[in-house]
Amino acid sequence: MNGDRIDTSLGDATVRSEVTDTSNTTDVAVPVAAEPTTAAPVVVPADVVERRRVERRAAAWSPAQIIGLVFGIGVAVLGIFAIVRTGFDTAHVYRPQLLVWHLPHSPLLAAIEIGWGILMVLASIVPGGVRPLIALLSAAALAFGIVVLAESLPNRLNHWLAVTHRSGGLFTVVGAIGLLAAIFSPTFVGTVHVVREHERTTAATA
Repeated sequence: MNGDRIDTSLGDATVRSEVTDTSNTTDVAVPVAAEPTTAAPVVVPADVVERRRVERRAAAWSPAQIIGLVFGIGVAVLGIFAIVRTGFDTAHVYRPQLLVWHLPHSPLLAAIEIGWGILMVLASIVPGGVRPLIALLSAAALAFGIVVLAESLPNRLNHWLAVTHRSGGLFTVVGAIGLLAAIFSPTFVGTVHVVREHERTTAATA
């Protein structure tokens, strides 16, 4: 029976039944709604702070530098005070001879002291110090002091520079200490550890 319809009448009411032949039906794919999936959480990178450790070698220094600076500045200042008092005339570099800080000076000696002090300061401000120059200047002062002490007064050095045994003693002490410091003073080289921080911000993506 294919698609037959049976009508049955019961009084005024009609019951209609429909019989359908299902022998020729085919399967129909019915789309099924996919189950909702949970999206993977988006990872927002935080601010990144990079730290790097850098080693730097500090400037070398030596006790000879300190000694050279003290002696250089002291002698240069002494010479400046002396030349201010005596003046400087190229026609009369030996006169006048005056006492400055209890030490006799001529204009020529004052000029020599200024030059020696400046050279000693320049040799001492270089990192580690210019040892050969410090040693040379100190040896010159030592030798000059010994000669002044060895000579009896009056002499030509006394005439030219107004130096006395007191002056010779000062130059001998300054030269000896400076020479020993230039030869035996160690050189120190330190290492400075520097930590650098660099912050990098990465924008968040949806």
